[in-house]
Amino acid sequence: MEKLKFDNYVGGKNILLSNKRFVVQSPFYPDYSALGPESNAFDIRNAISKARTASKALAVLSFDERKAILKKASEKLKFTKEEVEYVVRMNGMPISAVETVLSHIPAVLTEIPRLVEKRMGTSDGRIVSISEGDNMFVVFHPVSGFAYCITPGNDPRTNAFVAGWLAVLGIPGIIKPSKADLLISNKIIQAITEAGYPSGGLNLLCWDTAAPHSAQKNFDIVGASSVVWAFGEDHTVDSILRFQQTENGIKDHFVDKIVIRHASGRGAAVFDDASDLKKCAQLAVESAFQWPVGCNSLKAVFYAGAGGEEFKDKVKELVKKEYCSAVGDPMDPKTRVGFTDPKTLAHLLSRVKDLETLKLLKPMLPIKEISSIQVSPLLLLTNDSENEFLSKEHSTYVLGMKKCASFEEALVELNSSAGKNKRIAVSVYTDDKYKTTRHYIHAHHVRRMRHTNELDLLFHEGNDYVYRLTVPQVHRLEEVK
Repeated sequence: MEKLKFDNYVGGKNILLSNKRFVVQSPFYPDYSALGPESNAFDIRNAISKARTASKALAVLSFDERKAILKKASEKLKFTKEEVEYVVRMNGMPISAVETVLSHIPAVLTEIPRLVEKRMGTSDGRIVSISEGDNMFVVFHPVSGFAYCITPGNDPRTNAFVAGWLAVLGIPGIIKPSKADLLISNKIIQAITEAGYPSGGLNLLCWDTAAPHSAQKNFDIVGASSVVWAFGEDHTVDSILRFQQTENGIKDHFVDKIVIRHASGRGAAVFDDASDLKKCAQLAVESAFQWPVGCNSLKAVFYAGAGGEEFKDKVKELVKKEYCSAVGDPMDPKTRVGFTDPKTLAHLLSRVKDLETLKLLKPMLPIKEISSIQVSPLLLLTNDSENEFLSKEHSTYVLGMKKCASFEEALVELNSSAGKNKRIAVSVYTDDKYKTTRHYIHAHHVRRMRHTNELDLLFHEGNDYVYRLTVPQVHRLEEVK
C-alpha cells in the first residue's frame, strides 16, 4: 500500500499552504506510516477566514436542510479495506472491533438530528421547545462565531460525533483531529461538505504537536473562536489551549468563551444479585474488552450479594474462553486482544507485579507477555478499595474486580474511587430496576443491565449540547384577551 499523504481540508478543498508534512508513524507496525499536514500561520488564517465566512451560508439553512445533508453524507460513507487497515495499524485494535466501530459512523450522523427532534422539536426550520399550556415558545439559536474542536485518536467515531452536532446546530467549525485519525476524519468532513453543507462550514487542520511553537498555533485559533471543544484531562487541555505565558504574564484564552470539556472515563459496574448471571458476565466482559481504549470502557467491577462469587467466576470463565485464546495480530479476523502502547503496558505490568508482591492484588488468570506491545487480558482481583485498577482509566485490556459486603458498600466504594471527577458511565447489574434511581451514583450515565460502552449522543460527560451550543429565546405568541 502506497504511503498515505494528507492535506488539510479547508473551505471544501484539500489544501496545504505550507506545503510541508511530517511523518505519522504507527506505534505498532514499524513499516507503516503516513504523512500529515504541517499547518503554518497561513493555513490557520485561511481556516479561520473560511469558518467565519461560512456563518452567512449556514444561517439560511433550515434544520430540515441540515438534517437532509447529514442523511445524504451518511449514505455515502462506506469504508474500504485500506481505510479499515489504516485504523487498525494506527490504533492497534483488532480488525473485527474496528469494522464494528466504523460501521457506527453513518448512524451517528443520522441519529443526532433524530434525537434533537424527539427531545426538543422543530418549527419553521428551527429547533424549538413548545409549552402549550404556558403559551411559551422557546427558539434555540446557534451561538455566533465558530467552534474550535480538538479530537482524540482513540475512537474514529468522535469526529462524526463532533461534526454531527455542529452541523445539526449550524455552527461553523475548525477541527484538529489526532494525527492518528487523519484518514477517517477527512472522509467524514468531506462527505458532509460534498452532501451540500456550505464549504468552510467544517474544516480540518493538523500539525505536529511535538514540533517547536506548536502551542502558539492552538492559541491563535482559540483566540479567534467563540467555542472551544476539547477532549483530554483538564490539566492537559489548560496547558495547550488555555493558559499562555506572555511578556505581561499568563493569558487565559478561555475567558468569555463557551468551553466544552471531555475529561472523564473509567466506566464501572456494580453487581447485586441479578438472576441472569451469564448475561451480567457477558455485559461486563464485552464492556471491558471489545473496545478497551474508549473513554466509556469498563475498568472496574464491584460485586456483592449472594450471587457475587458465581458472577465473578463466570466473568473469569468468559475472559479465558473468548479472549485469552484470541491474542494475536490485530489484522487477523480471529484476534480479539490487540496492541497496547508500550509505555502504558510496561507501567501496568510493573504495577501489577509490585501490588501482587504486597498482596494487594491477585491476577485471576495467568499473565502472558506476548511482546512489548501485547499481553493477555489482565483480569485482576483486589481487596484494596484504594487500588488504582479500580479508580484509573488504562487504555488496555484490563479489568479490576473487588468483592463488597453489600450493594450499599459497593456504591460507597465506587463513588469514592471515582474521585472528584464523575465516571463517564456505571452499569448496575440487578433485577431491581429502581436501584439505579434510589441512590446517588457518581457518574454521568447510569444504566441497568446495559453496556457501559454504549455511545451517548445527546448527553456525553454531562454536556447538554443543545443548551451549551445555542442561545434560547422565549416567545409569547398568543394574544392576551
